[in-house]
Amino acid sequence: MKLSLNWLQNYIHHGLSADDLAYRMTMAGLEVEGVHAVGNDTVFEIEVTPNRPDCLNVIGLAREVSAIVDKELKMPAVKDYADSGSVDISIEDQEACGRYIGTLIEGVAVKSMPSDKAVLLQAIGVNAISNIVDLTNFVLFEYGQPLHAFDADKLEGGKIIVRRAKKGEKIVTLDDVERTLDESILVIADARKPVAIAGIMGGRDTGVTGSTTRVLLESAHFDMGLIRRASRKLGLTSDACYRFERGVDFTTIEKASARATDLILELAGGRVVGRKDACVKAKKDACAAINVTSGDIQKLLGTTIELPKAKKILERLGCKVTISADAITVVSPQNRNDLKIREDVIEEVARVIGFDNLPMSLPSVGAINITVDLQKEGFNRRVADGFISQGFNEILTYATISRPALKKTGYDGKAIAIQNPMSAEQELMRPTVLANMLLIVASNMNHGQKDLRFFEVGKRYLPGGERWTLGVIIAGRREGDWRKGKREQLDFFDLKGAIETALLSQRVQGLSCMAGAGEAKAFELGQAARVFLQGVEIGMMGKLSDVVLANFDIKKANVYFAEIDLEAAVDAVVPRAKFEMLDEYPSAVRDVSLAVKDVVFEDLRALCLDNGQGLLRKVDLVEEYRGDKIEKGQRGIVLSLTYQAKDKTLTEDVVNALHENIVAKLIEKFGVKRR
Repeated sequence: MKLSLNWLQNYIHHGLSADDLAYRMTMAGLEVEGVHAVGNDTVFEIEVTPNRPDCLNVIGLAREVSAIVDKELKMPAVKDYADSGSVDISIEDQEACGRYIGTLIEGVAVKSMPSDKAVLLQAIGVNAISNIVDLTNFVLFEYGQPLHAFDADKLEGGKIIVRRAKKGEKIVTLDDVERTLDESILVIADARKPVAIAGIMGGRDTGVTGSTTRVLLESAHFDMGLIRRASRKLGLTSDACYRFERGVDFTTIEKASARATDLILELAGGRVVGRKDACVKAKKDACAAINVTSGDIQKLLGTTIELPKAKKILERLGCKVTISADAITVVSPQNRNDLKIREDVIEEVARVIGFDNLPMSLPSVGAINITVDLQKEGFNRRVADGFISQGFNEILTYATISRPALKKTGYDGKAIAIQNPMSAEQELMRPTVLANMLLIVASNMNHGQKDLRFFEVGKRYLPGGERWTLGVIIAGRREGDWRKGKREQLDFFDLKGAIETALLSQRVQGLSCMAGAGEAKAFELGQAARVFLQGVEIGMMGKLSDVVLANFDIKKANVYFAEIDLEAAVDAVVPRAKFEMLDEYPSAVRDVSLAVKDVVFEDLRALCLDNGQGLLRKVDLVEEYRGDKIEKGQRGIVLSLTYQAKDKTLTEDVVNALHENIVAKLIEKFGVKRR
């Protein structure tokens, strides 16, 4: 929007230099992007935001300046015109056109525009054409209401019909281009043909020329969405279209029509012989009252503004304001659709005063109910450091997730929905970190990164509350080893080992695994385990199913994932070990070779210790064999059992008897075979 300062002076004597005025307007939200000297005038280029169509005219900007400098706004005097005579106006599409005022003026003399007004238009880049056309442009930039003048003698049948174009209809617009129309475009037509594209541009054949003596002046209100779509379809825009697209005030239609009529009669002569206000939509009701208290202002701005001062600012902006002891009630003008709630009103006052003029203060934060568990946060950080030391990369993903993404993981539990999500991608608080981690894996693999080791320490959000959670995901090959010809693929035991290393280094006691992942649908059947801590389940780990991976566009890859509840892990940390006297008595070691089928080492180890009578100190897995010397579906393992007493030396008979009893229990419980 270009603003001539000479034009502005007609409505407000602001008393500021051009630079000071540009600064004050910019700080009030009307950014002055450029200042140019044009003859004896200065022109501002102002960036007007889409929510402020009321500022796309000189009077609207003058109203803003009036509030900024606290000076009276001088409005031009306008006569009242009532319907009279005969003007044939028919609105067929009443949804697209809610109001159409047609004023018929006879005896006009088309000539050049008086220099004082022509110079103002030329300063903002509008070339002079003739007094009639220039005056419609003058009022357009003065009030923000587009107008159009027809040569009334060229309207066949003397009619104005507001309707949709017929398919294939054509019109030559004022830019001398023939345009083909369709049913989506609103037109102004006479009895036979379209004479203007509504809200965008008039037709050449009915335009005002030097021989025109009868003028039909149009001032109307058109649907903003319809005008925008027609403009894009035709590739045609104009100053009128620009304003209709952003919204024209319904009540300004009549005022702008009267102002243009006054100027035509003054500068082109003639007389009004007919006028019709075809209004098919009810005038907009008064805006709802907004109540703002002193406390509201203090809470939002962090400072106190005197209510009489706020009242004066808002009244200069066109609001109706009543004041009481500690509150003001504000009714915004109908052209300010952006003023809807109390925060909008407070912002208006603050921006006019200038945010840079408000005293600075620190916000008051009521955080007394927010507790920080330093022990827990320190533990989480140390666990993260444990993974970093093993070569993992830490990732941070959003705490929110979309429903489709969560569904892809096979998760069928309850999730907490956000009442006002920013987008469909953020409609749920995540009950699992799996979906977000798989999105990261998919992105890396799509960019050629196949060897991945990621972890995240973050929160899951469950109906029972927030839970700090460890998520670990691996895929691809192990780190290179110069002693081996090729790099081996990561597997379940790499995942399990990394988790044990990180947690055990923090003295987490009682960690164990058990085969099977229950109802978890994300894992391949038979390739997952539940994680326990002192007998309580705290998570799961295993190989993700091909179905879940395909849902995230991950194909031909083995991906292993674990999700561990860190809230439980921090409670299982034992104090640092103190020095204990070395055992005085010797230990005895017995090995046993077994053929096992579907048993994991943790289960074997647990049974051995349970039956060790306090003398079995340690169980180690020293060897695993898979090959043709063992039955299909089985594997050979060698366990090393260490026996030791604290108060005596164990005899061979005692050790052998205890060892054989443990082996018998293994055979009985798990059906293993001794090799």
